[in-house]
Amino acid sequence: MRSSPKILLLAFVMGCFFSAEAQLLTIQDAVDQAIKNNAQINQMRAQLNQKKETWRTQTGVAAPEFSYMKEGIDQKAAQPFQEKRLTVSQSVDFPLTTAYRLKAIQQEGKAMEFTIQEEERKVKVGVKSRYVEVIYAIHLQKLRDQQLKLATEMYNAVYSQFETGMGNGMDLTKAELQVAEANNDIDDARRQLHQARYSLFNLMGLPPENQKYSIEFMDTLKSNNVEISQIVALAVLTDQPIYKSSERELEASGYFLKEARSNLLPDIRFDLYKQDYGTGYNFNGFEVGLSFPIWYPLEQRGRIKMNLAHQDEITWKQKGIRSEMKQQIEHAWHTYEVSRSTIKRYDETIRSKAEKLQTLTLSAYRLGQVDLLNLIQAQQIYLNSQQRYLLALRDFYIQLVELEKFLGKELVY
Repeated sequence: MRSSPKILLLAFVMGCFFSAEAQLLTIQDAVDQAIKNNAQINQMRAQLNQKKETWRTQTGVAAPEFSYMKEGIDQKAAQPFQEKRLTVSQSVDFPLTTAYRLKAIQQEGKAMEFTIQEEERKVKVGVKSRYVEVIYAIHLQKLRDQQLKLATEMYNAVYSQFETGMGNGMDLTKAELQVAEANNDIDDARRQLHQARYSLFNLMGLPPENQKYSIEFMDTLKSNNVEISQIVALAVLTDQPIYKSSERELEASGYFLKEARSNLLPDIRFDLYKQDYGTGYNFNGFEVGLSFPIWYPLEQRGRIKMNLAHQDEITWKQKGIRSEMKQQIEHAWHTYEVSRSTIKRYDETIRSKAEKLQTLTLSAYRLGQVDLLNLIQAQQIYLNSQQRYLLALRDFYIQLVELEKFLGKELVY
C-alpha cells in the first residue's frame, strides 16, 4: 500500500515529461497547415462555389407571369362581360444567347480554379522559403557557437602568452573584444531564429497559443538531384496556372462577346390562357411574341464594344504574365546555378583548406611563430567561408523552391 503514492508520483512525472515532449514540424506539415488556414485561398474557394451556382440565375428563363383579364364589362346587360381570361406568360432569351452565356460562366469558373492553384503554389513557396530561413538560422546559431569557441581558444592562447611574458596587454584586449563580438553575434543569430520562426508560424496561420518553443524543425532538407537547364525552365511558361487562368478568361470573354452579338436575335415570349365567354372556361388560347432589339445602337452595340475591349485587356494581361514569369524563372535559375557552384567549390576545396589554415595558425601562434593579427585573420577566413557556405545553401534551397513552383515538381522536402 505504501508504494501506491510513489507509483502515482512516477506516473505524474512521466505524464509531464511526455506532455512537454518536443513536436517535430516537417516542411510538408507546415505547407499543409498554411494552405488549410490561408484566408485568401479560403475566400477564393468560397467565390468559386458562388461561381459554380451562378448558372442557375443566368438561364435566360424569366419568372412566369400569371394574370387575370376581364373585358366587355356591362353590369346592366344580361351577360355582364364579354370575356374572362386566365393567362400564364413565360419569357426566355434566345437559346443561342443562353448557351453562350452559360459557356462563358463555365470558363470563368475554370479560370478561378487555376487562380486558386496559383495562390496555393505561392503559399507553398512562401512557407518552404521561410522554413529554409529557420533552418539557416539554426545552423547560423551553431556557427556562432563555434565562433565563440574559437574566440575563447584564442583568448586562452593569448592569455597564456601574456602570463609567460611573451604577450602584451594590447593583444589580450583584442582577444577579449573577439569574445565579446562572438557573444553579440550569438545574440543576433538567436534574434534571426526567433524572427524566422514567427514569420513561418504567421504564414501557417498558427494561433499564438500554439506557437510554442517545444516545436522543433528538421535539421536538414532533402532535394531531388535534378539537372535543370534554362531551356527546360522557360519551356513551362504556358503551363503555369496563372497563365492558364488568363486563357480561360480569354475564352470566357469570347463567349460573352458571342452572347452580346446574339442579342441581335429576338427573345421569345409564350402566353397560354383559358377563356370564358360566359359559359365557363371552356376555351384555350396561346400567343407567341418576339422581342426585337430595335435599340441596337445604344444597348447591344455598347455591350459588343465592352467585350471587345475586355478581350484586349486580357490579351495584354497574358503578355504581362509571360514577361513577368520569364523574368522570375531566369532569376531563380541563375541564382540556383551560382549557389550550386559555390556549394561545390566549398565542398571540394574551401572547407578543408580553411579548417587546416585555422588549426595551423593557432598552433603557430602558441609557438610564437605568427602574431595575433594572422590568427584573427585565419579565424575570420574560416568563419566567413562557413557563413558564405550557409548562405549559398539557403539560396540554393530557396531558388529550388522557386523553380519547384514553375516546374510543378517536389524538389525540396
